[in-house]
Amino acid sequence: MKLWKVEVFYKPEVPDTIGKDILEDISDLGISGVDSVRTANVYWIEGKLDSQSIDRIATELLADPITQNYTYDSESKPNKDWTIEVQFKPGVTDAVGDSTVKGIHDIGITGVTTVRTGKKYWLSGKLNPDVVEIITQQLLMNDVIQISSYQEPSS
Repeated sequence: MKLWKVEVFYKPEVPDTIGKDILEDISDLGISGVDSVRTANVYWIEGKLDSQSIDRIATELLADPITQNYTYDSESKPNKDWTIEVQFKPGVTDAVGDSTVKGIHDIGITGVTTVRTGKKYWLSGKLNPDVVEIITQQLLMNDVIQISSYQEPSS
């Protein structure tokens, strides 16, 4: 069993409308210094799969090839932005994850046991951990059913 992490995000030339809406919401909170917000859907896929199966799942099921790109199991590389990940707490039903498992089986790929889903956000600008925590708690997650983690920009 291996746990694969697939991130699906908009191509650079495609507007990230969700990110733009979040940026407006941040401004509405009275927080300044955030220059941009980019978003991604994250899928943690567990099972006996190889990289060809993950490519097929991502291209046929998870990403729109016209507007989106995807990566999987990417190494941590230097990042100039704040990175926030939000996912469901253990035990919380993940309906999108459950339907993704069904979709994977429907395209003929077996060996998947579970899929968990979440969101990833990249925030650029002049931020600090306290402001990132406020943005996360107020706008990006529901702490009753979700957990979050963040990573500061690399120097």
